[in-house]
Amino acid sequence: MYQTLKYIFTRIGISLFLLLTFGFLVLYFVHEVALPSATFDDSFIQAALFFICLFIGVFAYGLVGEQKFHNAVYKLKNIPSAVNSEEVVDGFQAVLDFTYSSYFLPGKGKRLRGDVILKFANYLLFVGRKDDRAQKIYLKAFLLRPEDPSYRAPLLSIFKEDDDLTSEEVDLLLVILKAGDYSDDSIVNNLASLFLRKRLFVSKTEPIFLAALKNKSENSKEIVNLVLPQLLRANRSDSFAVRFYLEAYQFELSESSQVLEMIAYAYCKKTWEDDKALHLKCEEVFKACDDTFRSDMLRKTAEPNLSSKINRLKLLNENDLRLLRNLKVKMGLSRSFFDLLGRIAVKLLGFARILANKFLMVRTWFFIVVVILITSLIYRGSQTQQEIGLRVEEKAKDPKEENISGLKKTEIHTLQVAAFTSSKQARGLINSLKKKGVRDVYQVRTKRKTGETWYKIRVGRFDSKENAQMFARQLIEQKTIKNYFLISLSVN
Repeated sequence: MYQTLKYIFTRIGISLFLLLTFGFLVLYFVHEVALPSATFDDSFIQAALFFICLFIGVFAYGLVGEQKFHNAVYKLKNIPSAVNSEEVVDGFQAVLDFTYSSYFLPGKGKRLRGDVILKFANYLLFVGRKDDRAQKIYLKAFLLRPEDPSYRAPLLSIFKEDDDLTSEEVDLLLVILKAGDYSDDSIVNNLASLFLRKRLFVSKTEPIFLAALKNKSENSKEIVNLVLPQLLRANRSDSFAVRFYLEAYQFELSESSQVLEMIAYAYCKKTWEDDKALHLKCEEVFKACDDTFRSDMLRKTAEPNLSSKINRLKLLNENDLRLLRNLKVKMGLSRSFFDLLGRIAVKLLGFARILANKFLMVRTWFFIVVVILITSLIYRGSQTQQEIGLRVEEKAKDPKEENISGLKKTEIHTLQVAAFTSSKQARGLINSLKKKGVRDVYQVRTKRKTGETWYKIRVGRFDSKENAQMFARQLIEQKTIKNYFLISLSVN
């Protein structure tokens, strides 16, 4: 959870920092340096800056972390034995610590950490390290790859002569022995002796007792005396019990007849027919018995249990079926809809990550430059549109402003400083001019033949062209406007 919070808040912090520094610097440059006298809607630039800062803070930051990780791992690749092992071990430890950083989510960090641990363990095996630090890495590697025997050997060497084991160490030994199919006789016998002293017979100790019995442990008789009565009392006929009966039958037992009946029953009922080796061992014991015993056992097992056939219970109810479906999904026997969606999402994210890797650093800044250029072109297009609108106004006469033939009209003159097809841009320019102290700013709307509306921004009403032009020159000198057209309007 802590690493997840670091991952989220670090990226949010970097994105906000870039917005408050890089973003404001770009806006300042555009408005105060590049285009100081221009008034336009910069929403597009703000949105572009937001996504750029978000991209750098979230994606680029993670890609930088991955690149650092892979560079560090590459340096630890194919290290000759002549290099100081302490320096290499410290290097591996630094890479392991790096996987806990805010560059990675816990899942990603765990996967990368697993790869490093296996490489670390292989290096320690290569240089023959067996100290406490190495043992911890061997343990981590074993838990990742329990089927690899190279990690088991150095761990087992610790416990060969040690009887004073904690419960966690016992559990670890059981896992190690299970992975090695209980092939280390000395460890098996040591654990069996420990469990005998504690009189501990539970499910996790069963394989140890059976393995000790198979390898003819010196404690075999004590194991039989501890385990066999409990198995017979519970009338057990599972795989472990039958295997134990077969091994115990070789000893002189007071319960020999019961043991023989359990073995014969397992054979006659064909309980373990799928396990051919076990079934053959039961058959071997059964055929060594006399004919009378065999006939009796065959008759007993052949008697049909009519009541069980008539009153057969339903095995699975609705809750059991639901649990079974969930178990099938967990074991990979079937896939849920959400599991499929998750796999697709992971593949898409992986593909996006690969694409992003190819456009890191230099390409990111190139993208920023392209965005700024595009923004400049958009602004230039807006300015050109204004100029075209002014020229159209100069050439086209407003029907309301035409002279009525035969009547003498008085003219007033006004300055048209811009024309927009967007009312938002028009309002922005009007507000800007008023803030700069320009009075008598107003807007005129006219329809074009295409159906669009022109929003024309005009300034002042003058009784002569000379006064209008003098005022216009003052506005240009003050950099309040860049260009204008003189419009003459007739009044009655």
